[in-house]
Amino acid sequence: KVVGCVVTSIILRFRGVAIFLLKNPSIKVVYSLFYIKVLTKRPELWGAVFDFVREPRPQVKPCFIHRDYHPTNILWVDDKVSGVVDWVNACRGPAGIDIGHCRLNLAMLFGVSTADEFLSAYEKLAGYSFSYHPYWDLLSLIDILFGSPEVYPGWIAFGVTNLTDQMMVDRLDQYMKSLLKKI
Repeated sequence: KVVGCVVTSIILRFRGVAIFLLKNPSIKVVYSLFYIKVLTKRPELWGAVFDFVREPRPQVKPCFIHRDYHPTNILWVDDKVSGVVDWVNACRGPAGIDIGHCRLNLAMLFGVSTADEFLSAYEKLAGYSFSYHPYWDLLSLIDILFGSPEVYPGWIAFGVTNLTDQMMVDRLDQYMKSLLKKI
């Protein structure tokens, strides 16, 4: 029990270490106790998410990525993108992680269909330079589960005030279910 508390504490404080620790099967149990069994309406499905993410990641050609790509980091003028801000986490990596992070935010803000529309539009514009794999969506999904899902304060600052923390839990479950259908 003490080890479980220590591991949970480590996960909560060092998000970047979390994926490494997920390779340890006991993390699934800790997570079940900490989040999944408490908040989600579909705890039985989360095991499949963790199992899939523990598999070897897809082979991709690294590129320059934002690493925090989501709607409130995109600037618009006259219905056209005019810029992208907040590049503090930029690095080389898989493009899919940026797409997965943005899709997750869109699913939480507007629902699964909006996240899917974004993916379709992105694939059309990127052409052969991008190949979708649900691994990155699922990785993005578990990357935010270090604590109770809640409405992102940045969304409220941008005037999105119709969301609740319970909606975030429900939308994460819906998004997770839609992703599991892709694997």
